[in-house]
Amino acid sequence: MKRIALALLLLALLAPIGLAAGNLVANGGFERGDKYPDYWHCQLTDFMPKKVSDGPPPAFHYICGCGHDLGDVKPWCGLICPKCGGFISGEECGAWYLKNHTRVSLERGGARGKCVKFTLPPSVGNNQGVRIMSYMIRAKRGWGYKLSFSAKAKGAHPRVFVECYRYLRSPKTAAQWEGETDPTSPREPVERCFRAHVNCEGSSSWKNYTKDVVAPKRYHFDYMLVKLYAYMPGEAWFDNVSLKPMTSSELRKWISSRRKPKDKRFEY
Repeated sequence: MKRIALALLLLALLAPIGLAAGNLVANGGFERGDKYPDYWHCQLTDFMPKKVSDGPPPAFHYICGCGHDLGDVKPWCGLICPKCGGFISGEECGAWYLKNHTRVSLERGGARGKCVKFTLPPSVGNNQGVRIMSYMIRAKRGWGYKLSFSAKAKGAHPRVFVECYRYLRSPKTAAQWEGETDPTSPREPVERCFRAHVNCEGSSSWKNYTKDVVAPKRYHFDYMLVKLYAYMPGEAWFDNVSLKPMTSSELRKWISSRRKPKDKRFEY
């Protein structure tokens, strides 16, 4: 509990700095942390459904990759498994990422000092890959954001995602979680509704990348997180991860530059 309280205190102290600088990603430069970067989830897990009754209707429980029964309400992004301590992203991928943190490290060599490194042996690079996720970020519905980061790789293929979530329109009233959560996560169920991603070139020297993140009206979101990912055998490095809100003029200009889509699902 003391460690949790300290983490929350540090987050509260850092928040004004991050907002003043405009970057919503805590520790986006990876300068804070010892073995793993602070304010990023490196120890991961997820779940698979298990039928417990044929019904009708059939009933399911959701089983963490470590084997722990998470209950009859489908887990949402931001929860922490009370048994293995893994961060739950809300995806049905079972035990694939239980050892994810063993392939993540901090090392010197970034723009200001430290950067994060992924090591992908063939058994991992040719299958699930390695990923880490930022703390969740509260978003302003209908707003736009600007992602930027640096990456390099040897053999591995890096990709960066901004995963976007919204509150469920009809959440179950039984959806209660008494365990630990991401300190910035919602207390109610959310679903992923939009994502933006950048495919990196896999260069062995540092390259800078940018991406505008604006969702069509149909997919407006309430929360975001940045996911760093790499696959294929080799190594990958990331640094200077930033997600900043657009200004009002930048957002208007971006929307006015879009062609009016024929499909109303993609109207801004």
